Amino acid sequence: MRLVKYSIAAIALSAILATAATFAPPEEYPRSGEHYTTLAPKASSHMDDPAWLFDLGWAYFEEGMNDDAMRYLDRALELRPKMAFLDAKIGDVFLSMGEEDSAASHYEAALNKHYEYIEVWEKLVEIRPAYYANLGLLYSEKATDSDDAALIAKAKDYLGRYVRQFPDGEFAAQCKAAISRLDLQERQNRSHESLESELRSAQAKEAKRKADQKAAVETFRSQKPFLVGIGFYSIGMDNDQDFLAKNPDEVIDDTLSLKTYATSLSEFGASFGYVMGPLFLRSSFQYGSNSSGKNYFLRDPVKYDIDSTQTPWDSTLSTKDDVRPKVSSVDTWRITASADYNLYYRDPVLLFAGVQAGIGGARLNDSPYDNFEGVTLAGAGLGGGIMFRFSDFLIEFAYRRNIVGSAAGGAITVAGSYKF
Repeated sequence: MRLVKYSIAAIALSAILATAATFAPPEEYPRSGEHYTTLAPKASSHMDDPAWLFDLGWAYFEEGMNDDAMRYLDRALELRPKMAFLDAKIGDVFLSMGEEDSAASHYEAALNKHYEYIEVWEKLVEIRPAYYANLGLLYSEKATDSDDAALIAKAKDYLGRYVRQFPDGEFAAQCKAAISRLDLQERQNRSHESLESELRSAQAKEAKRKADQKAAVETFRSQKPFLVGIGFYSIGMDNDQDFLAKNPDEVIDDTLSLKTYATSLSEFGASFGYVMGPLFLRSSFQYGSNSSGKNYFLRDPVKYDIDSTQTPWDSTLSTKDDVRPKVSSVDTWRITASADYNLYYRDPVLLFAGVQAGIGGARLNDSPYDNFEGVTLAGAGLGGGIMFRFSDFLIEFAYRRNIVGSAAGGAITVAGSYKF
């Protein structure tokens, strides 16, 4: 019954050639659980059934009846000579009887038929310690394939046992080299795990940051929806506007250009708004008084007590204030409404874009004369800007441009708001 024993090198080669991620299990026969006393009377009709013979043989073995067990197990092996499982079980019977050589022979035969029979390997090395090299190399190959920490530990354990017991053994150098490779693999695994841990930590932090950011956006958009604020507006109009004289016969020019008396307009304003989700709905009242200091000329110097000896009358020679009224300022006002969409929010920065429309007026302040009519300023357009949030305070920088209307042009806004 004893099979020719594999050499250590041959079994080691088999282990090195193994590529499965786990140890492939052998074919096995199950136990029915029946007692030998119920199985034995049927033996004569099952002598060609190896599975049934194993069941009866192992039932005898469980009762310590080793001779009877061996008779039926041997018969099963004769019927299935290539089945590693039966050799392994016969080896177990011999081992229980203290016959280690016979047990080792059957274990080797089982491994000859199924080299990844890990349970048999672990029994064989207890009888033949020289096989620690083979088992260690087998575990090492599997550990290399799977990076499994438990397999690496097992491999190093068995390889180390061989090196300690056989320091000058035939496979000592090979085992030491395998241990070095496994040490390197462990270090690489730890480094990889550390990197993965750092990556997971970074991902968790990023996920938390995004969650906090999303929560901050939702909180900002849903709580304290009202806004009040003040702002400064610098306005540049695309088209000029003319102020018409109320009594054209009394002035040299019956129209005066807005841009002549104020090249740009500056206004201060107060605003009120409401935050509706990502929308900012706001309205404002703005007022500006833009210094001018330029004159215009009246038509009738006699009426205004000018020296009549000047013939013809030259208004440029006149020095009396009452015949060269001064425009001290261009005064403007307007009411605007805007709807802005919050495109981006990453605390404390908000970006927005939207539409706006407004209506207002401008007049020349030539007090006490009041010789010219005011003009209407109305327009609608687009705009956008950036806000910086500091708790419930918002600082806004925006550019808005009216693209239609008499107030077509651009406006730069610097404003502050309080959210409540």
